[in-house]
Amino acid sequence: HDLARLDFGGGRPGISLFDSRGKSSPFLFELVERHPLGSQAFIPVDGVPYLVLVAEDNYGAPARLKAFVAQPGQSVNIYRNVWHGVLTPIDAPGKYVVVDRIGEEDNLEEHWFDTPFTITNHA
Repeated sequence: HDLARLDFGGGRPGISLFDSRGKSSPFLFELVERHPLGSQAFIPVDGVPYLVLVAEDNYGAPARLKAFVAQPGQSVNIYRNVWHGVLTPIDAPGKYVVVDRIGEEDNLEEHWFDTPFTITNHA
């Protein structure tokens, strides 16, 4: 019950459906993004595992990246201002209900890596 700690930071909640292409190893992340004004929750609907990449903030840039595999049916909520990779279903396409902040202000920051961050093993 209410495990996600959703945060809309003065905006309003929005519900979207994302349809993401499946990817296979090696996984290349050319960028990460963050949402400074609210959280973003991903609720899978297809039973496809997906790769989650998160990073700490180091003076406005991502640092100490960590990756894990979210199992089929496992939802993830990315808190406000946390650097994260784009949705990455493993080996098959996946659909996700996404609950995040809707508002007039810009709620997206991107950081492009000079060299893509690569994950070669997802077991």
